[in-house]
Amino acid sequence: MNFVTDNRKSILVASRWAVPAVLASIFAQTGVETALAAIVSGDPLEVAIAPPNDSVNFKENSFEVFAADTLSYDDNIYRLPSRVTDLQSLSGIGPNATRTDHINTITLGTDAVWNVGRQNITADLRVDDNRFKNNTNLDNYSSNDKLIWNWSIGSVLSGAVGATYSSALVSFVNSAFYARDQYAVANYYGAGRYQLGPRWAIFGGVLESRTTLSDSALRLNDLNATSVDFGTEFATGVRDSLGLEYRYTDARFPLGTAGLNNDYREDTARFVVRHAFSERTKVDASVGFLKRDYTGRSIASFSGDIWRIAAQWQPTDKLQFGVDGWRNLQAYVTSQSDYYVSNGGRIAPQWAASEKITVIVSAAYEVQNYIGFGLGAISQVSRRDTLSTSEASIKYTPFKFLTFDFAYAYEKRNSNESQFQFNDNVISAKVTVKR
Repeated sequence: MNFVTDNRKSILVASRWAVPAVLASIFAQTGVETALAAIVSGDPLEVAIAPPNDSVNFKENSFEVFAADTLSYDDNIYRLPSRVTDLQSLSGIGPNATRTDHINTITLGTDAVWNVGRQNITADLRVDDNRFKNNTNLDNYSSNDKLIWNWSIGSVLSGAVGATYSSALVSFVNSAFYARDQYAVANYYGAGRYQLGPRWAIFGGVLESRTTLSDSALRLNDLNATSVDFGTEFATGVRDSLGLEYRYTDARFPLGTAGLNNDYREDTARFVVRHAFSERTKVDASVGFLKRDYTGRSIASFSGDIWRIAAQWQPTDKLQFGVDGWRNLQAYVTSQSDYYVSNGGRIAPQWAASEKITVIVSAAYEVQNYIGFGLGAISQVSRRDTLSTSEASIKYTPFKFLTFDFAYAYEKRNSNESQFQFNDNVISAKVTVKR
């Protein structure tokens, strides 16, 4: 049995420009936003500029419609310290707020793939209706959609043009405001890759990203960003390569407060290595330098090293391990200018117990050192958080059209500011029908 390794389904594939999300993929409907959840689906431009074998879904033409129902239990919806017992004292919170809650999520969606010659079009659409038993003011609709055209001209020119859109409830993991807020992220991108010869290739692409928040009190953190990425890659073997990449990002906050300017420019250069020790052992690593400069002087700029390494080992046909480590800049979607240096690691084994049962577990640890102090910043001191997460899920597919998923996640945050400390447990059961 071979594991799926495309960018939509694998737990091991992630962007070199972003750290993989730990919990958001399974528990998005509860508003779980880990340190990494602002980039739930990875960086679409990074996928677009990858070699064709990595970015194109080679499945046969297909059109699937699916429906799902998920029941979840969350014992700390508002991500509060245990000492907080009077929820009505919290800013913006609903009139009948409870710390624990049950959430029912009904999902409808489609997955479609069309191949026309060397052209590949993928359209995935999904909408969720999320209903809380007690905290009904948090009821919301979320979605996760994408439309991608992977194009190819001859054997030397290829690329992708696409759009992605996601919307969901903003988590309270990094908040001092407890009203319902939805984020929406829209990405539009185009990329191309030219094969100069059997070993050399050059690539480039452009990404437009728009992030908006629904609550007027937080819309100062709406963000428009344009990124340009280009580089070159040299194949040292069939599955090995060396590369250089440069990315420029111009980020603007269109609703910034008068007198404050949080717009910034970011320059990133990286050296990238891909190496396959064997068909079962692969490493994808990068090391580079990032420089972020803000137009205004109210936010500290940053310059320093960043790196990431992702290793995949498949000792048997039924067992594989993914290991990630990273150092990068990150920010929560509700406070984009209040950024921090993220240092962390993750391990994620996956076991195909049988043709019908798959077991996935993961554990991650992250240290967040805050630098930004920008719009939306809750703290104006030298804040340092540590976040540990663990997750386990079992997927059972008795028939091709029917799948059951059972999952558990635990999240613990420590901080030198007590208001950000919490423990959280989430249990989920899901049934999916497709045809």
